Parts: sequence; C-alpha cells; structure tokens
Amino acid sequence: MEYKHIQKTAALRNNNGIKAYRILGIEDKHLIFQLWLNSDKQGRLMVSMPEEYEIGQYIDLQVVRTSKTSHTVKLIGRTPEVFIPADGRNIAI
Repeated sequence: MEYKHIQKTAALRNNNGIKAYRILGIEDKHLIFQLWLNSDKQGRLMVSMPEEYEIGQYIDLQVVRTSKTSHTVKLIGRTPEVFIPADGRNIAI
C-alpha cells in the first residue's frame, strides 16, 4: 500500500499532528473513533466508500481543536503497520 509522505516517519507524523485511531464502528457512511485520549467522546468522520474500512482497523487522522467545544478532523489514510500500537489501544500517539 502506498502511504503519503507525512505518514512515513515518526518525526513527520509528530510535526503534522497525525495519530493512528482505531475504528470503533461504522454507521452508514461514517467511521466512528475515540476522539480524545482522556475522554470517551466519540468522533464521526464521513467517507465516500465505507466498505473499504473494517472495525478494528487503524486510520491516520489529523484532529485539531478549533475552540473549546469544536474540532476539525482530516482523514490522511490507513496507518502504516509500523505505527499500529501492539497493545491495541484506541489512539496511538
């Protein structure tokens, strides 16, 4: 699988705010994931082809808090194997 340049090294991932998020569910055309490390709040991300994803799979996202109550989420792509957490946590830093 081909990955984007910003996904390939730990330094680039850190500089661009990219983290691996585990897909917790799929509803219609939305991927469900844990939004924050210290909270059970879930995020939803609309995708055009949800059948390409599976529950438990990891995806790379840029989640940026824009204010105290809102945020933006950008899907980068599937997480490279080397950055998938071995312990199965929902968000890999």
